[in-house]
Amino acid sequence: MSDLHPSSSLPPLWCQALANTADYQSLFDALSSTIPSSILIVDESLAVVMANRNFLEKSRGTLSAVQGLNLQKVLPSAFRDTPLDQQIREVIRTGKSLQRQKMTYRAPGIALRVYSYSIRQLQFGGQAARAALLVMDDITDLLSLSEEVRRTQLHLASIVESAGDLIISTDAGGRILTWNTAANEATGYSPRETLGRPLAELIAAPQQAEVKACFREIHRSDRRLTAEWPMTCADGKVIPISWHISPMTGSDGSISGVVIVGRNLVEQREMEAQMHQAEKLAALGLVIGGIAHEIRNPLGVSSAAAQLLRRGIGTPELLLECIQKVIGGINRASLIVDSLLRFARPGRIQETTRVDVLEVLRNALMLVAGEASPGTTVQWDTRDLPAAVYAEGVQSLLELVMINLITNAFQAMADGGVLTITVRSDQDILITIHNTGPGISEAQLSKVFDPFFSLRNDSRRSGLGLFVSHSIVQQHGGAIAVRSSLSEGTTFSVRLPRAKSEASPPRPAGSA
Repeated sequence: MSDLHPSSSLPPLWCQALANTADYQSLFDALSSTIPSSILIVDESLAVVMANRNFLEKSRGTLSAVQGLNLQKVLPSAFRDTPLDQQIREVIRTGKSLQRQKMTYRAPGIALRVYSYSIRQLQFGGQAARAALLVMDDITDLLSLSEEVRRTQLHLASIVESAGDLIISTDAGGRILTWNTAANEATGYSPRETLGRPLAELIAAPQQAEVKACFREIHRSDRRLTAEWPMTCADGKVIPISWHISPMTGSDGSISGVVIVGRNLVEQREMEAQMHQAEKLAALGLVIGGIAHEIRNPLGVSSAAAQLLRRGIGTPELLLECIQKVIGGINRASLIVDSLLRFARPGRIQETTRVDVLEVLRNALMLVAGEASPGTTVQWDTRDLPAAVYAEGVQSLLELVMINLITNAFQAMADGGVLTITVRSDQDILITIHNTGPGISEAQLSKVFDPFFSLRNDSRRSGLGLFVSHSIVQQHGGAIAVRSSLSEGTTFSVRLPRAKSEASPPRPAGSA
């Protein structure tokens, strides 16, 4: 550090002042080794008194080479656009420091550099030797980083402001810090009206306590939360909003704030209502079309028979047949109407009796035995059952359910097969009817209980059998389900409430 000693090129007054300064050596040693800034000491005549190591390294000079030279000769010409000489003299004269000024370095072939500089008055030897301390820092990289940060901030702010969702930030206590444009447009509140207010005040009254509790507990969990809290708008209107709440943590792990994103559900609810209405109209159209098709058939038969009667066909046999067709067509149309009315009034049946389930199955099997193809066998599985198993219900309606299920099973086995009827009794009564037919595809399985749906193109069937059976079982407080495989056949399961008291001796296995 010998080149930091006072040089003989300095005026004697400065040499004496510097030599008499006890802290001079230690001060400049510290500055040279620790401060990354470039430092110059300049006197009133703008002669360089001292320069630190950082400046000398950047200017590729030595202290002896620059000491005593005019500042304009020491600094690169690229800095001469900055009035440093006037500023230094003003600081020395007035004693008022100049802080954080900027100057640019524009040298040919070199990228633009930006420096920050400050000037402060120094005194050596009282008023006899006055000087200024010039501190310069290259802030080009810092400015680039600041600009990048600024662009990032503007980009994020643009995203927040252009988002269609409500984006709100609050402190850990739930007081609003930011309020984006979408929140303004959805609620009518401007940012000025909401900043500093608790978010809970803008939520509809029934959910305000829940919002406050959420913010009280949010510091105990760092996970994201979801909730649906209706918001009260500036005009008093309440709109449904789905919220996603994400706590922000600081460097110490504590909750520093909360980001809340809200999705306005008004349009979604309106769209859902429109879709629901469209689905209802489509279903109604399907039902009406099915009703018209099913009723038209028996009415057509009745009309044809009635026209023959009007023409006075003379044979008693034909006359009787026409009358029977008229009556049969009317009865079938009446049955379709009754089935639809039963479906339209799905309330629980109140007037029930104790119904023997095994008798219901025997009666149903006897009535539809003619539907079975040659080679069809029926197997019973009633192991460990008493002689009679009683359910709470209406016998005629339960027989109709079993008739429909067994008829479908027989028709599914057009080439013959095995029909297995299983009855089990525990808390409820479980009846299963399994056929070994070709099975039902997965796409069709979900439609088997729909009105007018049929797997067979048979004009004699209305497509209401399983539809009505499902409604009847539900009206009995029971449940009906189906499972099927294209390789293993189809099984219908009916669960019915058991009668309150049953007292009969056990029934031998395998008998019905």
